[in-house]
Amino acid sequence: MVPTAASPELGAQRWEIRMLLLPRLRLALARRPWIYWLFVASCAAIVWSTLTTSQRELADQRRRWGETRRVWVAAVDIAPGDLVRSVAHDYPIAMVPASALDDEPIDVIATTPMAAGEVLVESDIAGTADNLLPSGWVVFALERDSTPALHPGSTVVVFGSGQRWCDGVVVAIDEDLIEVGVPPTCADAVSVQVAGGMVVLAASG
Repeated sequence: MVPTAASPELGAQRWEIRMLLLPRLRLALARRPWIYWLFVASCAAIVWSTLTTSQRELADQRRRWGETRRVWVAAVDIAPGDLVRSVAHDYPIAMVPASALDDEPIDVIATTPMAAGEVLVESDIAGTADNLLPSGWVVFALERDSTPALHPGSTVVVFGSGQRWCDGVVVAIDEDLIEVGVPPTCADAVSVQVAGGMVVLAASG
C-alpha cells in the first residue's frame, strides 16, 4: 500500500529523514562555521535592505507632504476666452500637478473652463495676443454673426467664396468682432474675401 499524505506511515518517514539530516547538518556546520555565519549575514542583509527601503519611502512621503510648492490658482470662475485672474498658493508637493504654473500668468487667456481655486496648468492658457501668432502673420477683424463657439487660441479654417484658403488662429473676441490671424502666404487672398464679406470660419481640432 502506498502511503498517503495523511497516513501515519508517511509522517513517520518524514520524521526519520529529519532525524538523519540534523546530525549531518550539525557536523557540517561544526567543520565549516563560515556557512553558519554566511547564512546569518545573508539574513541580516535582507532585513537591513528591507528596513532601508521602508525608511527611504517613508522619508520621501514625509518630504512630499511636508515640503510645499508655490503655484497659481484661479481667483474666480473663468470661462474659455476670459483673461486669467489668479492668486498664489502654497500646496504640498504631493498635491501639485506636474504641469502646474510656477510663474504668475500675466495677461494670458484661458483655453479651458476653470473653477475658482483650481490649480492652473500649462494647458489652461493660450498666452497673449502678442505670442499667439508666429512672426509675420496678419490679423483680420471679422463679424461674429456666423462663427462657431471659439475662444482666443482656437485653430480655425478660413473659407471664402466656397474655397478653403488656409488655417488661422483666433487672437481676440468681443461682442461684435472676432480677430483671426492668418499666415502671410494667404493674407492677400483672405483680404479680398474679407472685403467682399465672403469669409466663413470653421472650427478646427
